[in-house]
Amino acid sequence: MAVWTVKGGAKGEAEDTCLSAGVIGKGGKVPSLTDVTSREDIAALWLKACPEMPTKQTSNHVGQLWSLVRKMQEGELVVLPLKTTGTIAVGRVSGPYQFRPELEPQLRHARPIQWLKTDISRDAFDQDLLFSFGAYITIGQVHRDRAEERILSVVGGGGTDVAPSGDESEPGGVETAPDVDALAREQVRQHVSYNFAGHDLARLVAAVLNARGFAASESPPGPDRGVDVLAGSGPLGLDSPRLAVQVKTGTAGVEEFRALRGVMEDFRAEQGLLVAWGGFKGKVSDEARHAHFSIRLWDADDLLDELFAVYEGLPGDLRSELPLKRAWMLVVPPE
Repeated sequence: MAVWTVKGGAKGEAEDTCLSAGVIGKGGKVPSLTDVTSREDIAALWLKACPEMPTKQTSNHVGQLWSLVRKMQEGELVVLPLKTTGTIAVGRVSGPYQFRPELEPQLRHARPIQWLKTDISRDAFDQDLLFSFGAYITIGQVHRDRAEERILSVVGGGGTDVAPSGDESEPGGVETAPDVDALAREQVRQHVSYNFAGHDLARLVAAVLNARGFAASESPPGPDRGVDVLAGSGPLGLDSPRLAVQVKTGTAGVEEFRALRGVMEDFRAEQGLLVAWGGFKGKVSDEARHAHFSIRLWDADDLLDELFAVYEGLPGDLRSELPLKRAWMLVVPPE
């Protein structure tokens, strides 16, 4: 069966609705597509609604809507990379196309989804699958070898113990429209995952904070009393703001968040930072809103953003462990 990758908005603004309402979808000014019988029907409606749109861009939107309305079959897998938590949700198509104008504009053309798991760490998937998940396209088909079997292996908790054979299936789909920036970012993320595991991730976080002007030091390997990095302002790190940092290589939830609040009291830290390379689960983001002026959450993408921003200010030995080069390229807007 086919495997589909979808997006919940350019910045993840529709992801909460996707998960809570059990839907995935696509926007567009066209009316209900319940009665369309061909791709040409959708093209005619799109051209009427958006006559000024370039032909290639129109074709991309029409193709994605056709996939959503007619090509997707009940029972097929859907993968939703979550920008808001850094994790990945996997579900199955559970019904036919629906016109849902009451939802966010990005979801008005929708398919119902039965979510199987909504907080899977990106590190659980093979790199070729992650490349497909990161394509520009809003709705696309994943054409990686044995994709369904390998994804279900992860959903079941066994990891990707099903190896690809190296024989790719039919060309096209998301593989024909890669997001070059996403591919490069994914390579960096994989490198950090493999080379800064365990305590070394705390070392990387401390280096980023030092480059940001803090005087930061990580706890030695072993029991850390709940804190991995302590940082303060001033030449000795004794001035405010004082920061307590907990670093997790996997996912973090409400329990870890509440533990950090206790650690902040123990160390008399005014601010806290919870870093979860595998992303966040549960209601941690809701609790974090109530602590907006005292605690921040960083997932892998947040840490990478900080890393890229201060890279030139990192120690030379660390840059040799993580060699990066800035490259300029033309920005192609997502379809």
